[in-house]
Amino acid sequence: MQRYGLNRLMQWGRAYNRVRFDGRWRRHRRACATDRDALLNENNQGAFTPSGIRMVDGWALDTSRTLPHLDALLAQAAEVINERGGRRHSGTQYPFLRSLLFPGDFEKYPAFLDFVLSSEVLAVAMDYLKTVPIFSKTLPPGVRFMESNIKLDPDAELPPRDSQLYHIDFYDSPMVYVLVLLEDVTMECGPWTFLPASVTDRVAKKIGYREKGWGYRVEDRDIRPHIDANEEIIFAHPKGTVLFIDSSQCFHFGSRNAVVPRYMMMYGLTSPCRRDFSMAYMNPFEYPIKPGDSRLRRMVLE
Repeated sequence: MQRYGLNRLMQWGRAYNRVRFDGRWRRHRRACATDRDALLNENNQGAFTPSGIRMVDGWALDTSRTLPHLDALLAQAAEVINERGGRRHSGTQYPFLRSLLFPGDFEKYPAFLDFVLSSEVLAVAMDYLKTVPIFSKTLPPGVRFMESNIKLDPDAELPPRDSQLYHIDFYDSPMVYVLVLLEDVTMECGPWTFLPASVTDRVAKKIGYREKGWGYRVEDRDIRPHIDANEEIIFAHPKGTVLFIDSSQCFHFGSRNAVVPRYMMMYGLTSPCRRDFSMAYMNPFEYPIKPGDSRLRRMVLE
């Protein structure tokens, strides 16, 4: 990244993937442009009623707790937290950020997929991306159940590092993350923190981020002189709050000093044609597809 610049690498990745996956890219864009309403209605098993959620400046916040399958998601997630929360196991992304998702959980806890694959949620992503999205099939996986917990970090005394530093996701752009708070989040939980897309663009141009000489992560001292305090948005809300955000357009960080554990579902919806090279050397994840699944659900999962 420092040698060539992130912008150039992402351009190369998109060009490479357009050659490999051009047919799927065109099918998904065409389906969104010409068959959107039919796909959403079929997936809803009846007339689809829009949620009214629309991403503006790279993000949207829903505090209504009315999205389909959300209550079931929270109830099933609570079972997992009671069983696995605060314990060390193999699902470590970083010492301070660990996955609680185990093999077989999609079948055991169907709301984990039913929520994000509902027409109300997918419509927000489709309208923003102008395509039928897919789950990320490589790293990071498209569905993550994450615990942030300082007590599990043997190096908690170190300054912020890795995803605790400001960064912009590079594996696709635009893209949509759907983040669901599974328990109440306060400042003691190391909340997800971000800058809207317009602020991010201003700061990135000011410091030359994504150009040669810059890596992936950015220290606070390089960001904070260029923003006002009220431009930094902190995702600290009651459980059931949902954030839709383009993490490729919004600087963000999280999991800083989570003295109270933070539990969050993270759904990564990308285009069928990413901007990295992961599909060239990683084996893709597989998501469960059932007989009778709608066309839209299958397009996202396949």
